[in-house]
Amino acid sequence: MKDPDKIQYDRYLKGERLPHFRTLSGIEMKEFYDRGDSPQDPPDPGVFPFTRGVYRDMYRGRLWTRRQQSGFGTPEESNRLIHFLLSKGMTGLNIDYDIPTKLGLDPDHPLAEGDVGLVGTSMATLEDTETLFKGIPLDKVSTTLIVNPPYSAIHMAMYLLTANRQGVDVSSLIGTMMNCAITQLVGPTYQSGTHFFPVDPAIKIACDLMEYCLQHIPRWNIININSRNIRETGVSAVQEVAFVFSLALEYVRSMLARGIEIDRFAPRIAFFASVHIDFLEEIAKLRAMRRIWARLMKETFGAKNPKSCMCRIAVQTSSLPLTAQQPLNNIVRAAIQTLATVFGGSQSVHTTSYDEGYALPTDEAQVLAIRTQQIIAYETGVCRTADPLGGSYVIEKLTDELEERLLSLMEIIEKKGGFLECFKSQWIENEINGARYEYARQLEAGEQIQIGVNMERDEDEEVKINIFRQASDMQEKRIRSIQEYKKSRNGDKVRRALENLTRQVKENQKKNILPVLIETVEQKVTSGEMSDALREAYDFKVHYV
Repeated sequence: MKDPDKIQYDRYLKGERLPHFRTLSGIEMKEFYDRGDSPQDPPDPGVFPFTRGVYRDMYRGRLWTRRQQSGFGTPEESNRLIHFLLSKGMTGLNIDYDIPTKLGLDPDHPLAEGDVGLVGTSMATLEDTETLFKGIPLDKVSTTLIVNPPYSAIHMAMYLLTANRQGVDVSSLIGTMMNCAITQLVGPTYQSGTHFFPVDPAIKIACDLMEYCLQHIPRWNIININSRNIRETGVSAVQEVAFVFSLALEYVRSMLARGIEIDRFAPRIAFFASVHIDFLEEIAKLRAMRRIWARLMKETFGAKNPKSCMCRIAVQTSSLPLTAQQPLNNIVRAAIQTLATVFGGSQSVHTTSYDEGYALPTDEAQVLAIRTQQIIAYETGVCRTADPLGGSYVIEKLTDELEERLLSLMEIIEKKGGFLECFKSQWIENEINGARYEYARQLEAGEQIQIGVNMERDEDEEVKINIFRQASDMQEKRIRSIQEYKKSRNGDKVRRALENLTRQVKENQKKNILPVLIETVEQKVTSGEMSDALREAYDFKVHYV
């Protein structure tokens, strides 16, 4: 008998048991739960504080939106992928932009070298946006644009002009702009959020975009505050939600300071969350999120419209539990995470594909992720009633415990001056680093089990899996196309447009930036050029190392 086989056999003879009985957030689970743990029944679904769901009939009335990542390489390649995934059952778009685009760099910028089109679509021009959405009816397909401010405002201007050229009235557009200045890159880590643009002007421009959308695009979600990227740093469910809600309060107060009433903008705020592998805790987390948000809006900010109190949550299942070892195990993990998402009552689901421990997903893996959602929706029966686990003693008790811990951490953040102060002082980053270390320690010590990593390892494993690969000349062609685009323009018009943008922002930094951005885009100015003009307007320089 080989050593690994003997270890497993000895474990069986002794009687297998879990290494501990704590959730990922450290909540100690009881042997069993009873009525004493949940003495009161929660209100019905669709009723304040929406613990059991934001709608009374939930998935009986309409299933969640199925979204998969639809961004890589060039706009032409991403357009092909969008049409392919829509034909396979995807019902909404998640358009991810590549790292240079999210940093306000054109593909031909020296700092963009090696990153163009790798983890999202390379986007720089109005024509790129038109190409990306060619053949997509923007008033019928809900689109999430995954890009951070100030660049979110630039790309929203391009999106609005694309809709106009399609003949679509912007008032009928449906979708979401991520638009979060702090969490969009790699969670709220200080360096990523401050190196390419200052924080305070970025938040100001995020609020400009929100205000503009309220005035002109009434069906559009003005911000989708990203707690998934917070969770992917390795923090707990408690930290994920406490951090994102504390940040959300900063945006709420900024909008109120502009004289905009809470009931005018709160219904258009949404959240993008992670669902990890801890099945019961993640279900309870989504329920606690809704309850806390509802009470914050009503009791703290005086919201009167029930829609202002609805915490609408889009989810992408977490990548952290996915492993490069034994990658087919990830199919099971992703299915369990997706099921938890559905039990938790999310409005939109992106099932992370099983091969993302290696690279962007292949077409085959993306289709399997869509099929996973469809099997849960149509075959398991869990969508036939709203909140099917509501009233479960353990779910209700976990919801209560998570709420208590979340509110306690949010209170600590408030006492320290609020999220932005904690972010700027790097207290948030220190908390993230501590959580990262602890999560890694638990894996190393075997306190958290990952099959194939620290249990049932196969040292002789030979992984056979198809890996997504970019075309070898993709980046070269993309860079060359942007260089040719810049040469083909009227240089004087571009220069005057950029000078006007810089001047207008410098002269009146309280003015809403969207109208001048739209004017600038029409003159064939690239997103990188506009980003540089904004940096100049705010006297900000990127220090190249």
